[in-house]
Amino acid sequence: MKIAHIGDSHWGFGYPGPTPAARFEDITRTMDWSADRIIEEGCELVLFDGDAFKDARVFIDRATAEIKAFVAWLRKLSDADIEVIVISGTPSHDAISAYHLIREMQVPRVKVFTDPGVHQVRGVNVTCLPGMNRSSFATEKEFAGLPPHEFHQRMTEWITEECGRLRSQCSSKQPNILMSHLTFDLADTGFEDALLQNEPILTDRAAKMFDLVCLGHIHRPQLAGSNVYYSGAPERHNFGDERTTPGFWIHDLDGVTLSGPIPGVRSQFIETPARNFKTIDWCDMDVAAWLDGQVDDFANIQDAIVRVRYTCSEELQKRFDRRSLEKALHDAGAFFVAEIRAEVERSERIRDTEVTEGLNPLTALAAWGNNQEYETTEISELQAMTTELMEGSL
Repeated sequence: MKIAHIGDSHWGFGYPGPTPAARFEDITRTMDWSADRIIEEGCELVLFDGDAFKDARVFIDRATAEIKAFVAWLRKLSDADIEVIVISGTPSHDAISAYHLIREMQVPRVKVFTDPGVHQVRGVNVTCLPGMNRSSFATEKEFAGLPPHEFHQRMTEWITEECGRLRSQCSSKQPNILMSHLTFDLADTGFEDALLQNEPILTDRAAKMFDLVCLGHIHRPQLAGSNVYYSGAPERHNFGDERTTPGFWIHDLDGVTLSGPIPGVRSQFIETPARNFKTIDWCDMDVAAWLDGQVDDFANIQDAIVRVRYTCSEELQKRFDRRSLEKALHDAGAFFVAEIRAEVERSERIRDTEVTEGLNPLTALAAWGNNQEYETTEISELQAMTTELMEGSL
């Protein structure tokens, strides 16, 4: 039995691009390519592990277009006689109401979970643990008033206990799979450990209750621990994904015996034709060469989203024309030029931080993110996390 493991599509409008819909079209194209490959590979089951959407709170016209795109993708698989299990992802990305609406559409062979549960399909037990965050627990009485470290510990304990409860409902005579949208404690997350203090965590102890664990949430495809896979994202979404290989997994359970962790499972990672991101870093010499007409070729930017970061002297800065560089990048085949900006000197950053003390937390966070040269999408994600934490502490 072949199982496709995919998620984190993040359908949405407003990504940086030549038009507000350009990146939405990229995602749809890549997801359609993935569906075709899943059908071609003869998969019998698809596990979609959350974050179908970019933003949870959107206007109805945008929500309609995003849901329509996701449902069309689900129908394509359903029409090929493939079973599909879908779980909701992080609350800031996935509105539960959208998943309820999709469930009510009753697409054949598509099962949608927004709450923990178990589904048996084609001889496999699939335990579903949808995405959650700190705010998901904040309204519960047992979490009220807990200091941050105890709150984090209790979230993690709850997840482990819930995995045990759900696993007890499954037969040991069939393969048992956990699909969820969480951070795994042995995963390569790509972000600071400090952020993990606010994340619900799936422990290795909980993961080992199952034969195979299929996760979404972290956009770095990987095998973590002995039996935990992250699907990654089929399409790149920002410069944080620049060096990440996009795609999804196909797990082949043919010949599985229940003698140990992922026994008999053969897993293949399928790379998708996602949009490339390209960062060009220039120093004084590069800027001088450009101004002298010695740079007329840009490698590996065809159809890519490009940004240029440069440092140079004040004299060179006066001669530098961003518009001519942007035109040259487009002429060289760039899909979109996201930004051309000078690197901020450390002394300027220090002065900037001194004026943030009187700002509200979200404004101060945006100023800090700009000083640290984070992408706008990354700053927005941090602000969303901060908002959830603030709401949870009220």
